[in-house]
Amino acid sequence: MTSRKYAYTKHSGFVLIILVMVFATGCGAKIIRGASPMVRMSELSHHDQKIQLELSMRNLNGVELDIQRIDFNLSVEDNELFSYNGPAETNIVANGTETWSVEVEESQSSRELLDSLQNGDVMSLPYSLRGEIHTLEEESLHFEYEGHIYPLPGKPGYFR
Repeated sequence: MTSRKYAYTKHSGFVLIILVMVFATGCGAKIIRGASPMVRMSELSHHDQKIQLELSMRNLNGVELDIQRIDFNLSVEDNELFSYNGPAETNIVANGTETWSVEVEESQSSRELLDSLQNGDVMSLPYSLRGEIHTLEEESLHFEYEGHIYPLPGKPGYFR
């Protein structure tokens, strides 16, 4: 009887090992590709009739994102603060985050909006950031985000 019990236990262990391997293979990490990045405004400043915008770009993919170009609009209260269509040439490692900045000419309406925020005429400005990044692999990945712009205390002309 003990030899049969031993054979059954030995056979059960083998089956258990096979089952564990099958389940582990099925639950393995899948590499995400083609997911749109999370793009957020990190900081905005305006001085000398120029606006500088820093964007935080988070790559949700399991592979490097080789960005060649970015096109976007930053709107405040349904009015375009500015738009950018041009080169970005930055790489974001798999599941990584990079900061990218751009400087553009400030329009009269942009200056008035940001001055009203800086002067305390309004507490915050609702904004939307919408656009696409274009990768070396010729992918176009759409992004959008909505939030509020606030002045940075003690730093005139700087906003978050």
